[in-house]
Amino acid sequence: MRAGEGPAFDPFIYALDLLIPVGGLGQRDFWYMSGGPAQVLSYVLVAAGWLLTTALVAGMTRTLERT
Repeated sequence: MRAGEGPAFDPFIYALDLLIPVGGLGQRDFWYMSGGPAQVLSYVLVAAGWLLTTALVAGMTRTLERT
């Protein structure tokens, strides 16, 4: 893909894309925060996404086992 052909940067969609550990919304492939607090925040969002996904799967598994 050539420069300028990717999706426009949308901070909300980019944050959601970082929170979704599998699949994604396409923003992460075209935009990358390099250096400084923005990169640290992106790593925190990725880690939070994995933690939330793990909690969601654990909760769903527990709910399905009760029935």
